[in-house]
Amino acid sequence: MDTLIGHGAIRRELASLAASDEPPHAILFAGPEGTGRTALALEYAKLLNCQNREQGAGNRERLLFGDEPMLVAAGSRAIPCGECRACRLITEGTHPDVIMLAPGDMLCRPRDGDSHAKHPDSRDIRICQVRGLIDLAARYPFEAAYRAIIIDPADRMNREASNTLLKTLEEPPGHTVMLLISAAPEAIIETVQSRCRRIDVRAVPRLEIEAGLIARGVEPSIAAQAAEASRGRPGRALAFVADAGLMGDRGRLLERCARLAAANTSARFTYAGELTERFRRDRTSVAIEFDTWEAFWEEQLRTTVGDAAAGAGAVAALRAIMQARADIQAQVVPRATLELMLLAFPRVTLAEALEEDTAAYA
Repeated sequence: MDTLIGHGAIRRELASLAASDEPPHAILFAGPEGTGRTALALEYAKLLNCQNREQGAGNRERLLFGDEPMLVAAGSRAIPCGECRACRLITEGTHPDVIMLAPGDMLCRPRDGDSHAKHPDSRDIRICQVRGLIDLAARYPFEAAYRAIIIDPADRMNREASNTLLKTLEEPPGHTVMLLISAAPEAIIETVQSRCRRIDVRAVPRLEIEAGLIARGVEPSIAAQAAEASRGRPGRALAFVADAGLMGDRGRLLERCARLAAANTSARFTYAGELTERFRRDRTSVAIEFDTWEAFWEEQLRTTVGDAAAGAGAVAALRAIMQARADIQAQVVPRATLELMLLAFPRVTLAEALEEDTAAYA
């Protein structure tokens, strides 16, 4: 079963790049969380390392003009085949030459003689980790044709770490590719960005996500609900399908949004404090809350057609959410960011909000 939903054009591009004589040594996958950025990076690692890859070398024209989004015919097989040892290990997350670098202690390598405390809870990718990355990149892969190092989120490298990575990006080993993942590419220093091929990963159409879920055996009504709630993010849709409780959580979040939209400033500030505490523990849950607020205000906008004032308020709220997302990614103080967002929300009456919410999501 194909592990990706959507992104046919990107997958064709990746297949073409992987089949070229000199595949790019660094790619930046830029886009919102849940859109499939990491899945696409892993797809590229499979394209480079599939053990049936050589069989397809004479069929590169199929990369650009074939019906399938990323497949190259190789006899009866496609590339990546999904069945060879390399493809299976990459899918399972156990391939020794596909490395995920994230904030924490992964690849940490202090300078010789340095006193260096462990930092498993670090929120940033540190220079000591980049040193370990560079040391690993200089070595030949254990078994793959190309080692793939996935840096996620790349915007969490501080300036010192980013500058340390530059030399490797400028003079990359021929057997290593760097795959950077970011929801805030503008936070990555320009010199790093300029040395990467950038691929923008955007939202997937709802109907495409729904069809992808049905193809995986999901009951059509559930697939439709998950696709609608995912807001163009296949990863989020798959999570909804895997855990039915998440859909119920979303319904409860929408009800809370309605109550808060009708609440006074004090209640909104209390909520901002609670959300800030959750942000420190689990950023993903806060990202889901942003999505829910967007769904709430978009529904408000749809139901206020003909009411210019109410429509303008909903648009202002959506802009405030967009700004809050950007500020959070830029590491602006979370509490201040969330308070400003909530203060920008217009007041709505609780009865109207709950009635619209029930009608839309019953």
